[in-house]
Parts: sequence; C-alpha cells; structure tokens
Amino acid sequence: MTRMLGTAPLVVLLALGLGLSGCDGSGSGGSADRAAVDEVEQQADAALDGVLHDVAAALRLDGAQGSRSFTICGESYAPRGVVMQSFVHFDASGELTREKATATTVGLLEDDGWTVDDPDNTVILKAAKGRLVLHVQIGPSLVQVDLVSECVETSDAVAEEYADRPTVDLAWS
Repeated sequence: MTRMLGTAPLVVLLALGLGLSGCDGSGSGGSADRAAVDEVEQQADAALDGVLHDVAAALRLDGAQGSRSFTICGESYAPRGVVMQSFVHFDASGELTREKATATTVGLLEDDGWTVDDPDNTVILKAAKGRLVLHVQIGPSLVQVDLVSECVETSDAVAEEYADRPTVDLAWS
C-alpha cells in the first residue's frame, strides 16, 4: 500500500505537468496567430478606407482624429488572444440631424455588407461584418466611431506582443 501511495503522487504530477505544458503559449501559434491578428487589422483598415470614408463624405464630416490599440482578451492570468480597437471622431457642421445621418449611415453600411442591429436607433448604431463590430454615435456636432474586433485567439506570447504595442494615431486622408 505504501508503494502505491508513493507512485500515485508521481503519476499525478507527471499528468499535470504534461497537461499544463501546452498552456504557456510559447511555441504555439506564432506566425499563424500574427497572421490572424494582421488579417483583422487589414479588415479594419479596409472599413476605415472604404465605408467609413463614404459615411464621412456623405455626412460632410471633417477634422477626423483617431487611434488604434490592442488589448488582451480573456483573464489576465490566462489570455485567450487580443482585441483590436480603432477609435475615430469627426467634427460635424452642427447642422447634422440624427435621423438623416442615421438613415444615410445605415444605407451605406448595409450596401457594404454590414449587418446593422437596430437601424432605427438614432443615438448609437451597432453593426457587424466578419470579425468586426462597429459602433457609430451620431451627434449634431460630433460623430464618434468605435471599430473593434472580436477576440482573436492567439498564444499568450503573441497576445502579449500585440498588447505591448503603443497606441498609434490613425492617418485619415
């Protein structure tokens, strides 16, 4: 009996060690994980350069200022991946009516393949396309755009690599 109890803890420790060895994130993912995050970033850039430029032109918005950052999703002790966040705000002429601006924005988003949750919401529009979620808040003198990704699953190392990147300004032209 003593012999069996002596080997049981060893077997448990070995099983735990083997089971947990894949959880540290080193060596799993790598370039495939980076490619998945880069793809989401490219999709966000396409939305910014495409439909959001169309919205800004249709609503006669100017003074665009924006930034992009990445944060870890999941628990701090067990990250699952990263979320990309892009924020852009525009100055409006002050004559922007929410109803007209909402209808115009919804039309442009739907034409571009976005699914708008509540197209009649004149305060905040929420739309989704692929792995991206877009929130557009329309006010008479300011339009705020939040474009975020779902959690892109990566290894711990890749999640930390992206989260350590500094917030960057988005170029708008």
